[in-house]
Amino acid sequence: MQKQNIPLAIILIAVLGICLIGCLAIGLTVRFGPNIFRHSPQDSSVKIGSVAPDFELTSLEGQVVRLSQFKGKPILLSIGATWCPDCRKEAPLLEQLHKSHHELVVLLVDSQESPAIVQNFADEFGITHPILLDSDGSVLKQYQVFAIPTELFIDSKGLVQAKLIESVTPKLLADQLSKIGVKP
Repeated sequence: MQKQNIPLAIILIAVLGICLIGCLAIGLTVRFGPNIFRHSPQDSSVKIGSVAPDFELTSLEGQVVRLSQFKGKPILLSIGATWCPDCRKEAPLLEQLHKSHHELVVLLVDSQESPAIVQNFADEFGITHPILLDSDGSVLKQYQVFAIPTELFIDSKGLVQAKLIESVTPKLLADQLSKIGVKP
């Protein structure tokens, strides 16, 4: 009698697992739309050559900062979070760029983390460039960021000239910075 229960239990577990996966897929589709499973870097609302959408956030120091206040200067806008391994790896690279390229504005938008956590991150990596707190995820939504880190290279006219959605290297950064008039 026990031998019959084991195959029945396995079948029940398999059916329940399939049902859970199906429910999850339906839930994600309802919540995020039918294209959730087909995202690519080209799906973002911010296209190469388009105007970077303006936003207003509070910096870690408590100052209100608008993206548009930097028009006339090349901008490297990095959207990430302190828990992201690739964001942590690139933090020293971005700080080095900030210190060596005074013509470049480096902005880090931290998504949905507390100021204390972000301050610890800034202290750990010695970050001196502005860190903006996207506490409600509005910039993440506005730019339709689906993966972090996301780097946007914005020229002095406010146009997005390049976008990276991956772990950056010094070479990748140099290649993209040249597109906004910053020499490596």
